[in-house]
Order: sequence, then structure tokens, then C-alpha cells
Amino acid sequence: MLKITAIGNLTNDITLRTSESGKPVAILRIASDRRYRDRSGNRLTDFISIKVRGLLAERCAQMAYKGCKLVATGDFETIVFEEDPTRQPGFLIKASEVEILSPRRAEDDAGAVRSEDCEAA
Repeated sequence: MLKITAIGNLTNDITLRTSESGKPVAILRIASDRRYRDRSGNRLTDFISIKVRGLLAERCAQMAYKGCKLVATGDFETIVFEEDPTRQPGFLIKASEVEILSPRRAEDDAGAVRSEDCEAA
């Protein structure tokens, strides 16, 4: 079993889509700085795509926002670009867990969903 954890800042607000089976799905994209710099002294940043499905996708869309820090854990899914066979395959994380590390925005506190509510659902 392969398990990967990635921590970074969400690069955009989340848009829910519906899969062919009718379940909610969303692609989260995070930016994560590396611990070291290149030879010129520039900080290197990786951009990682994360796929969430079902209730997890709905909760992420409700609670996450552009710029918030989050951690996602799951396994890999390889992406093959059939329209451009010369392009190298990529990957994304199929998340089984997502935790939002940033505090909620003040305007969201009135309708906040407690973590106990997510576990009970």
C-alpha cells in the first residue's frame, strides 16, 4: 500500500463537480515550498493536485478557501495525457483524509460546521 501526505496552501477556491456516477468530486491544487533553495538562492515550489470525492469533497468545498493551509493524505493516481502522447505522465493524490490547518475566516464562523458534525455524517 502506498500512502502520501502533502501539506500546502490552496491555490484557488474549490469547485464541486459531479462524477459520472452522480457523486460530488473536486480537484484541490496546493502549493508547497521545499525546505531548500536552488543554487541561485530561489525558493522552489511544487504544485500538487488532490482529488476528493463524496462527502469529503462537499466538506472541503464548504470549509476550505483560497490560501488556507491544508494537509491531504491518500494514494497516487497516475494521469496520462492521451491528447498529447509526448507529454510525460503526471500524478495526483486521491485523498482519503483532508485536514484544514488554517483558522476559519471570521465571516464563516456564524455558519461553521464543527468537526464532530463531519465525523457523525
